[in-house]
Amino acid sequence: MKWRVARTCVVVGVVACAIVFSSAAGAASTVALKRASPPGGGYSVELPNTWRFANASYPSDHATHLWFDPANALRKMLVVLSGCVGCAEKNGQPDPSAGVPINAVHVVRLNPSEDAFQNFTDDDPWTANGISIVIRQGGRIDGYVSVELWLPPDQHAIATTILNSFRLNPSALLR
Repeated sequence: MKWRVARTCVVVGVVACAIVFSSAAGAASTVALKRASPPGGGYSVELPNTWRFANASYPSDHATHLWFDPANALRKMLVVLSGCVGCAEKNGQPDPSAGVPINAVHVVRLNPSEDAFQNFTDDDPWTANGISIVIRQGGRIDGYVSVELWLPPDQHAIATTILNSFRLNPSALLR
C-alpha cells in the first residue's frame, strides 16, 4: 500500500548537534545526532549517528520501523505509519489518540493533530516517551504515525529533543 504523508503541524524543538549518553559502565560520552530517514523517506528524525534501522513491517495497513542502538538494543525508537483514516478521525475531526497506546499515561494534547504520551510495557525496562500525529494530505486525513522512544530515565531531555525533531516528509511515498 502506498500513500503520501504530509505534516500540517510543526513540533517545536531544538535541533541538537551533540548529546550526552551514559554508557553501561556509567561513564559519559558524547554522541553526535544526525538527521536520519528510512529507505524511501517518509519522515526524518535526529538520532545518534550510531543507531541503525530495521524494517519490522508485515502485510497490513501500516509500516513498522525500528531504530536502535547496536551497543544497547534497549535504546530504541519504534515508528508506526498507519493508513487507517477511520482510526485517525472522530466526527470528521483529527484524532491523534489513534496512535497512543491503550496503556499510555500522561497523555497531553499538543494541538488538534498531535498527542504526546508516556508508555510502560512489561518487556521494556524504561518508560517510552512518544508522540502520535494525524497524517494529513491536501486537507484530508490520511492516517496517523505513532513514535515511541525508549531511553533511560536520566535521558528524558534527550528523548524530548529527538521526538521534537521528528518530521513527516510530504513528498515521500511509503509502502
